[in-house]
Amino acid sequence: MPSMLAAYPLLILSQMLVFAIACLALNLLYGTAGALSLGHATYFGVSAYAGAFLYRFSYVESFELYLLSGMLCSTIFAAVIGSFCVHTTKIFFSILTLAFSMVVYSVVIDGAVFRLFGGVGWGLYLLGGGAMYIPRLTLLGAEYAPLDFIPVFYYVIVAAFIVSTLVLWRISQSPFAQALRAIRDNETRAAFIGIPVRQYRWYAFVISGLFMGLAGGLYGQLARQITPEQLYWFFSAQLILATVLGGTRQFLGPVLGAFAFVGLDEIASQWTVGRYMAFGVLLILVVLAAPQGIAGGLVAVRDVVTKYRS
Repeated sequence: MPSMLAAYPLLILSQMLVFAIACLALNLLYGTAGALSLGHATYFGVSAYAGAFLYRFSYVESFELYLLSGMLCSTIFAAVIGSFCVHTTKIFFSILTLAFSMVVYSVVIDGAVFRLFGGVGWGLYLLGGGAMYIPRLTLLGAEYAPLDFIPVFYYVIVAAFIVSTLVLWRISQSPFAQALRAIRDNETRAAFIGIPVRQYRWYAFVISGLFMGLAGGLYGQLARQITPEQLYWFFSAQLILATVLGGTRQFLGPVLGAFAFVGLDEIASQWTVGRYMAFGVLLILVVLAAPQGIAGGLVAVRDVVTKYRS
């Protein structure tokens, strides 16, 4: 693709792939385990912020360390927050995830987390209002010029997307995922046949947070601008919308949804006035055309074609 696309389309494609990783991570918890999180942007944003703080206060310029530190922090946050959330179910689970996400968002937007780093940290907060900038980091120890960075980083994103897809696909075919589906369909029955419901839901929460952190770290370096909006509930809603748009019952549904969501948003951005109205109209048209999600619609078309041929 770097040899076929100009810089901006390649950037949009990179955003689609990062968004797809995030939607796949969310769908492990929502589509497979049946637990709707309204605060999964927390782990996306925490990963980006953790890497940014590491760069600012330890002068680490390695993208690998930046990404690993972010994924570690997002996993820890998911493990701690998930340990509380799994004690509730259905709407109460969703509300609790939203409440925790708003707490994390508030300590960033109010500057409390920046105060932990003394006067320099508070100065960074006053300078950016909670937003942080990071430069182009080194990839495997190599520095790249501005025009060369995005094509090279695109391959990093592709590799992360392939690994994430393969790992999550393997998980989706495992007995663990079958147990999660049993919990999703009938939690009481799953408990009666011996499935540790809370424990398995917590595992799904942590794994989802890990891959959400991967997406957040990649996006932080891709955009190079980390903002509190990446922690806000509205971003969590966008992730849910993209996942549902693609279809939650097919594994690749969230990938299709992520591509469609970013693509529709890019098309809608052509209208300076009424952008969100245009985006909403485009979403309505897609939902009406595929009420079971894009992947579900494709499966239905395939079934009709197969039946017709037979």
